[in-house]
Amino acid sequence: MTTSWQTISTDFGKGDKPYGAGAFRVRGDNIISLKMAGPELKFKPASELKNPEVAEFTQAWMDDSSERLNRRTVAFQTGTLGAGFTRTLQQRGQSAAWWYSKDWGTVYVSIGWTDYKAAPSSNGLAPQITKLWRSSDAGRSWTQLAWSVDHNIGQLLFLDPQRGYAIGWGPHVWRTADGGQSWHELKVPPLADAGQPRETFDAVNLGPDGMLRVAYYVEQLNDIKASSVVYRMRWGQQDFEQEVVLPNQTVVDLQSSPDTAGSYSLYALSRLGVPRNWDNPSDKGHRTGALSVWTNDQTASVQQLHTFDEHLMLDGLSVGKQGVMLVSATDATGNGAPRDLTFVSKSFGKSWVELNDGAAQGGYFDPETNTQYALFAYTLKKRRF
Repeated sequence: MTTSWQTISTDFGKGDKPYGAGAFRVRGDNIISLKMAGPELKFKPASELKNPEVAEFTQAWMDDSSERLNRRTVAFQTGTLGAGFTRTLQQRGQSAAWWYSKDWGTVYVSIGWTDYKAAPSSNGLAPQITKLWRSSDAGRSWTQLAWSVDHNIGQLLFLDPQRGYAIGWGPHVWRTADGGQSWHELKVPPLADAGQPRETFDAVNLGPDGMLRVAYYVEQLNDIKASSVVYRMRWGQQDFEQEVVLPNQTVVDLQSSPDTAGSYSLYALSRLGVPRNWDNPSDKGHRTGALSVWTNDQTASVQQLHTFDEHLMLDGLSVGKQGVMLVSATDATGNGAPRDLTFVSKSFGKSWVELNDGAAQGGYFDPETNTQYALFAYTLKKRRF
């Protein structure tokens, strides 16, 4: 197994202020990025300080945490490894989601902004404004799409540039077949809506065949108790149908293998037991982790492939080709700072190797090429499994 990194750039995003590359993607020398950043804060020089031992901001709003949150921005950027980034879309926002086609020709971006200085609404929550954009020229220019601003978007999942889903708080699911010009809300499966206005699914996946799947925990659904359920819906259907039950598990991530030849596998990364703080406010969240698999056929049965030690906080799952899988985890049980770990399998999840690469400031896994990218300060590295 290849575990050594190859350095791609030593000044990645260095010229872009405030520092940080955001969620980025690399193809050859080309880059796209969706970056969330706070406002640039500046301090007075020592000669202007009232107390030479106390730092002072140059403007009063910089000392107001609500104002700093209000001035956070989301920016879409394009560029190259040599020339750096150019911002083509920038809006106020504290949250964002995106989808891009394989050739990057079509890009959707949703941006959510909350006014942290406004009075809470009747449900005690600060209202959020969500806006949605589409680019048909690889992010060089943008068109704002019609969208109800009170409908949050947490995920954008598309089959192709015209057909896709938006998933938001509630949870809610919307579908478009005309490139985001119009949207139709779909009925969520049983007990997914627990009555909390900002409830979310635990995990969502769009399979290579266009099958949408959602996973969430239920206390009891008919004869199902204290388990996670996975529901699915084909493109064109109006109702979800139950696919599998994961007993005594809380799903962290749900991924499908990138195969496109009919049959493919589904993988659920879970924590055994009830969700954190479900019935115990002092719950520290330590759970044995589990990886389960089933196939996309009608008679799917779930097999548990592997368990992870309870001292690990499981963060996410990536599934590549030819049996390559990555699990990201955090170990915060020792002395000192938490350790970021990557567990790698080349045996379809049956055996694993632990890698301790230190803390990265961003990165992602490309399932089509089995390539992992990671950013350490300004140094961008990749490795292929």
